[in-house]
Amino acid sequence: MWKRLLGGKLSPPMDVGQLADAGQAKRLLMLEEGATPSGDYILGPWLASLGPPVVRLDARQPPHTGQIEPGDFIVVQRYLHAPWRHAIERQRRELGGLAWFLDDDLLDPAALAELAEPYARKIRQFATSQRPWFEQMAAQWWVATEALASKYAQMRPTVLPLSPPRALIDPCRAVRVVYHGTASHQREIEWLHGVMAEVQRRSDVTHFELFGELPVNRRFRDLPRVAVLHPMRWESYLAYTASRTADIGLAPLLPSVFNAGRGPVKFIDYTRQGALGLYSRTPPYEGFVRDRVDGVLLAQDANAWVEAILHWANDADGRARCVDAARARFG
Repeated sequence: MWKRLLGGKLSPPMDVGQLADAGQAKRLLMLEEGATPSGDYILGPWLASLGPPVVRLDARQPPHTGQIEPGDFIVVQRYLHAPWRHAIERQRRELGGLAWFLDDDLLDPAALAELAEPYARKIRQFATSQRPWFEQMAAQWWVATEALASKYAQMRPTVLPLSPPRALIDPCRAVRVVYHGTASHQREIEWLHGVMAEVQRRSDVTHFELFGELPVNRRFRDLPRVAVLHPMRWESYLAYTASRTADIGLAPLLPSVFNAGRGPVKFIDYTRQGALGLYSRTPPYEGFVRDRVDGVLLAQDANAWVEAILHWANDADGRARCVDAARARFG
């Protein structure tokens, strides 16, 4: 039955008591489907506290040859995909141990019946149906809550503490860089992708925000620390920007007949938010913005914008002086 269910020959079951302590492992391999709250708040810090080097791997990407080394302790967060399952089967007896970390109740059909069907289907495919495999592989059970530990007490689970690292509790001051262009700025939005990618590669403190529909969200999904907001009515935008400040506002403007008729409204948008505006050195901004007095004028060159964002992200005093000068223009 196991061969038919799991699609491969399994090693004989091992007693849980024979498993090596994770703290004595050569390395701790943490398999996760990208970064998650439970990974950063619970599992990652717990593994880091044990001593051996922690290697966080995307479980959606198949393992390459040699990625699992003898003595490794593998921890699966929630879901295990077939390529990793097969690799673990082949090297199970060489491992320092295996654990399955559950941060939700992924095993009770009654619990899954309360969820949206696409989400429940994923859980059944990658978690619920693989419970027999984890039991056959003599995996330790690690859970996030006392409720899960009580419900699945027969598996003798270990409850991991909620222990986020101090850096997440007291993060460094983020620099918010916004681009509040509408759907009429599709060329500028696309142009900014490369600028944002380079800035994010070189800085850990810059956080970008822009507006866009689903295609824009998909386009920028590959970049870290980028929020794409759904477009909103003018009244809602006024209320939103009144409740949130920004540090730098971007206003690139590529040459076009339509753009030639625009006004410098972004100057007001960004001044309202307390943001230093970076503007294209072209009308309507050239001749209106006083360069490095109440804003910054830039040639339409990607490298120039990257360097300007990085420079002003590290000059809070300079940004404040420009914002004060911009506000003074309106009495």
